Amino acid sequence: MNTTDTPAISSDEKLIGAAAHFFGPLAATILWVTQKDKSRFVKFQTLQALAFDLVIVAATGVLFFCVFGIMFLGMFTSLLAMMRNPSSQNEFLFLLPATMFPVTIFACIFPFAFVITVARLVASVSILGGRNYRYPFIGKWLEKFMEN
Repeated sequence: MNTTDTPAISSDEKLIGAAAHFFGPLAATILWVTQKDKSRFVKFQTLQALAFDLVIVAATGVLFFCVFGIMFLGMFTSLLAMMRNPSSQNEFLFLLPATMFPVTIFACIFPFAFVITVARLVASVSILGGRNYRYPFIGKWLEKFMEN
């Protein structure tokens, strides 16, 4: 969907598109269901926001799997070390991964959430400015999908 083949975008369409990107999957779903027939621009932007959210859900699942895997691997190896050579120092090593878990989660999740928020803001501001925003890869794929 190029800006050259898009007719003038109304302020309502801009607002709907920006809201779909900014407010997340629930808003994008509601706006797509209720407003998809309003215009091709609204349909494309709401579908794109939904696709972005699906990618984020998948990436979050992988991130949590990796973080939990690392935490349990650390606890398991510490438990094995404690079972082989019981001492107070090994008990500390067993508890270390469990106590570091909240810090690890914050260190992994905060940058991820920050990037997602920035991407949503860029998309929303761009649409409110009258540009037909496209996420890399997702936008091209959806354009091809909508042509069929």
